[in-house]
Amino acid sequence: MKIKHLPHCLALSAGLFSGQQALAGDLLHWQDNSLSYLYGENFQRMNFNGEEQRTQTTFTFEHASGWAWGDVFYFLDYIRADNVQSRGSFDNGTFRQHDKNSFYYMEFSPRISLSWLTGQKLAAGPIKDVYAAFTYEKGEGGPGPENYLYGVGLDWEVPGFNYFKTNLYQVKINNHTFFKDADSNGYATQLTVSAAYPFSLGQQDFLVDGFLDWRSPSSDAGTQTSVGSSIQVKWDAGKALFGKERQLYVGTEINMWRAKYGVKPVDGSGDRFDQTALQALVKYHF
Repeated sequence: MKIKHLPHCLALSAGLFSGQQALAGDLLHWQDNSLSYLYGENFQRMNFNGEEQRTQTTFTFEHASGWAWGDVFYFLDYIRADNVQSRGSFDNGTFRQHDKNSFYYMEFSPRISLSWLTGQKLAAGPIKDVYAAFTYEKGEGGPGPENYLYGVGLDWEVPGFNYFKTNLYQVKINNHTFFKDADSNGYATQLTVSAAYPFSLGQQDFLVDGFLDWRSPSSDAGTQTSVGSSIQVKWDAGKALFGKERQLYVGTEINMWRAKYGVKPVDGSGDRFDQTALQALVKYHF
């Protein structure tokens, strides 16, 4: 197969946000930006001293866009919590634990359409397209990772859904130093499923969307199998109150973890951080 778009693809990926206006027109098919406010409780404190779970406030910026060459999803969380989060780091070979109650977390996820890249339509049955998928994860304070993900993505045609996507990644884990006595790098496998399903009750419109991440254990990084998910159930308040559809949503988010971040305790007990947190949500699209 002829890789006819590869030079253009590399240039677009490198300068996506800085050159967005110049790249508009035929290349940019659609984009959506949003700001969210979330407040909830039952967030798991990242230590094993028996302290209760606490509340958390999150401010989120999200960007999603579809291009001739693929798509992009980006989000940035700023989190304030009264459950102090713990993370380890090394200072001249000495392990030190840091506690913070505010931190950020971001992900940048571009995907390149292999149909566009090769000039051949790669669709079959319910599969709409195949992608080269990438994600960069960066956190500070509580989660604190810096991970690189690369793999294959699929878009699916599922009746009733706005979108249904799956990405299978190889994960390069960097410095996963929760409660550890050595720097910890390694590799894992991750499956990410994301979807959005709209529905109506009478004259009121609703949207259920979110994601689920499954990540395999990594013996080198010292992590165990983890499953994380955030599901939002939202009412289209803008349509009901102001006649503006898909702009202002009010609802709730359920944030769930089994073995949060894949963290293992230092005592070898086999315990894990499990979490089910319910949050109030206000989300504005622009």
